Amino acid sequence: MKKWLKRLSPGFLAILFCLISIFALMTMLHMQGNARVINYTGIVRGATQQLVKQEMNSFPNDMLLAHLDGIVSELSTGEGENDLIVLPDKTYQALIQQMQQEWSELKVEIGRVREGQSSRQLYELSESYFDLANRAVSAAERYSEMCVTHSIGVLLCLNGGFIILFILLRVSESRQKKAKMALDLAENASRAKSEFLSRISHEIRTPMNGITGMTAIARRFVDDPEKMTDCLNKIDLSASYLLSLLNDVLDMSKIESGKIQLDEQPFDLTELLNRIQGMFWQKAEDGGVILSMRCEELSVPQVIGDNLRISQVLINLVSNAMKFTPPGGSVTLEARQTAADEKTVSLEFTVTDTGIGISEAFQQRIFDPFEQAQPATARQYGGTGLGLAISSSFVKLMGGTITVHSKPGEGTQFVVSLTLRRSFAGTAAGPQTGKDGTVCDLTGVRILLAEDNAINAEIATLLLEDVGARVDHAGNGKATVDLFSVSPAGTFSAILMDVQMPVMDGLKATLAIRALNHPDAGRIPIIGLSANAFQEDMKKAREHGMNAYLAKPLDPTRLYQTLEQVMIRE
Repeated sequence: MKKWLKRLSPGFLAILFCLISIFALMTMLHMQGNARVINYTGIVRGATQQLVKQEMNSFPNDMLLAHLDGIVSELSTGEGENDLIVLPDKTYQALIQQMQQEWSELKVEIGRVREGQSSRQLYELSESYFDLANRAVSAAERYSEMCVTHSIGVLLCLNGGFIILFILLRVSESRQKKAKMALDLAENASRAKSEFLSRISHEIRTPMNGITGMTAIARRFVDDPEKMTDCLNKIDLSASYLLSLLNDVLDMSKIESGKIQLDEQPFDLTELLNRIQGMFWQKAEDGGVILSMRCEELSVPQVIGDNLRISQVLINLVSNAMKFTPPGGSVTLEARQTAADEKTVSLEFTVTDTGIGISEAFQQRIFDPFEQAQPATARQYGGTGLGLAISSSFVKLMGGTITVHSKPGEGTQFVVSLTLRRSFAGTAAGPQTGKDGTVCDLTGVRILLAEDNAINAEIATLLLEDVGARVDHAGNGKATVDLFSVSPAGTFSAILMDVQMPVMDGLKATLAIRALNHPDAGRIPIIGLSANAFQEDMKKAREHGMNAYLAKPLDPTRLYQTLEQVMIRE
């Protein structure tokens, strides 16, 4: 329908324009005819007055008499040599009929005057005739004015219709252009997502192949501890990479739905940068890349912000720099304080590499989701094309900016600018490890584990028993509440509570435990366990009475550190 409307609209405009032109031409012709009628009606009045004067003064004028006779007749019939039209006005026509009748009487009286009779009657008839002619002229003028007003109204309507149709056509074209642009954007987005799905499929299958392949090899070398350890290490690397892919996809999904929330807590910038350097030094050494960190002019190292998101942004940038920098190159992470006042501190994080660089064209879309410089990039360097889009979204959410400066073959520099609040209370105590970097000792500690998945329960139990803890397992939330409610005071030092369980989920079970009339109900630490790692999930867990929250898959070190922080020791 819209397609036909688009095709027919120019035709409608052309037809309407022709109608306006034809009507305007007809109106002008009609106005010209009206003007001639008014003019000749006035001529009749003036010429008759002249004729009567001549006749009364004994100067006969048969030529003028015949001329007036023809005009009066033509004003009524429209037939004659003066090209007059019949004015279709009832008042005017009635007056013309009276004029014809009185003209006939005038002609008779003129004949009598010529025969020598008194001119008194001719004079009286002429005065009545002049008044009648004046009224006819006025009637013709009023009719002409009415025609002009009507024509103006019609022309305004036609022009208004023309303008409206023209505007509608332009609006329709504009909407169609916008719709086409939206369609093109949707198609581009769909194509980008299709390419992304192809890449993510490849990226997922690669670590999965490593996990399944190393598992098969490990089974063949169960009697070879060295080979077994090597397989397990490679399985762990593949699983970590697979988890990072999953986190990227989930983060992008959250960003697109607008559900990302910041968790602003005190932290130390120096510790953050040292931690990032520690994550990459081995990779840099293995790849022959010089990794350095500069942390200068930080007079306010303790700030309040989303430590996790800032870390994720910088890790993404350093990881990309490492990926695209060949052996012998360098990667530098620099933090610089640009301004500070009593409440805030402005920071600039710069990640510079001497890698392959980025083309100017790709720099324009580098922060768009699912984008990579070219298909070969994914094949050669891997990745999903989400890291920079996620980083850009996090920086914008924190009120900052992220920019890129690069030339192909000359390296790349990313600059992140953030303004954070100053922390005056010091940083929150971070997770603590045991002496000499070992995990804490949980010997003699009894923990209640609520987990419905048998494999997950086995993993958690093994991890806890490995550091000396005793574990009691409950398969759902209700069983956990029941087991805790009948336990003597001090039996359990902590509860590990899976969030999604049958019969009663972990959130409801936590509320039920907190509501028990039990000596430990209000003070026993409850740590939530879930595969949902979003901020609102953690917030909801705390609102339901949980003391901490761990995302699956469980990181053993993080598990031990969290227990050490929250656990009540007898």
